[in-house]
Amino acid sequence: MSRADLFGKYTQLYQKTRAREIVPEGSFVRQLSDITRSGLDIGIFFKSTSKKPVQVFMGNPIPFEVAKQEGFLETEDDTFLCRTILTDIRSLEYLKVAISAGFLLDAYQERVDFLKKCQRIIDVLVRKARNVVHMGDFTPFNFDSRVSTLSDFLKKTLKMDDISVEAASIAFQVADPLYITLTGNDIIVMGDESAVPHGVFYFVGGIGYTFDKKLGAVNEERLFRTTEDLSQFGIDKAFIETKISQVTEDFQNNLHSLIFSDVWKKSTAKPLSVNFGGDILIRAEPTSEIWMGVFEVYLKSPKT
Repeated sequence: MSRADLFGKYTQLYQKTRAREIVPEGSFVRQLSDITRSGLDIGIFFKSTSKKPVQVFMGNPIPFEVAKQEGFLETEDDTFLCRTILTDIRSLEYLKVAISAGFLLDAYQERVDFLKKCQRIIDVLVRKARNVVHMGDFTPFNFDSRVSTLSDFLKKTLKMDDISVEAASIAFQVADPLYITLTGNDIIVMGDESAVPHGVFYFVGGIGYTFDKKLGAVNEERLFRTTEDLSQFGIDKAFIETKISQVTEDFQNNLHSLIFSDVWKKSTAKPLSVNFGGDILIRAEPTSEIWMGVFEVYLKSPKT
């Protein structure tokens, strides 16, 4: 298939497609999109008996130290409520939720309103967790086994030595993504803590590219857009232009080199998507390859 035919096929596809992606994937964590935050920060903590806890958060991440507590908690500049949803179920040590007001609540009525909002969120989580328990499949709660830091992935999963880890990390450091999702629903986070933001991403188009073998450079060929109106989610033309420009600013180093890094040759799991800044999700179209293809662009609503 010629380059013109290939990009022509994608143009037709994107004009008709209406799609969205929810990250992280999983029958329990996907349902977090049903929760109304009410302006609060929410962290869901998964802890197995043999692993460190992993957090899926909405809004801003909750400090891991806070999640070790139970009940109402105040610090110098914030107010929290922590509740255990499940405990000691097979390999699951606990499933907890920690909710932050985002600032210290001084007035009595502010605290009451905060606790009421928290209780509504907790009720939804308990109901979602109970539905999973009734199905008899507890694997959705083993979310902590699916998330690893880049360092652990390179050292423990790929068995690299320190020198190899340093070399392999360069592409990730240059691109500076927030996380990378892999086949098998695994996630690699770039930070030191295993915390993954929950998000619903809407498909806005794709970037076609070719790779010049002689120059060793990627050429951005065309930008495809959907005809779907996403303005109800705050995703208008100006918003899309701003976000896509962040991706195409250094297309080769920020995206292409990361998706097609030599690291993946050593791994059975392959990259599915890359998140930048929390609100941009890029997926390589399944038939794309290093020489030619399309990267699909998904954006998170600025209203969430």
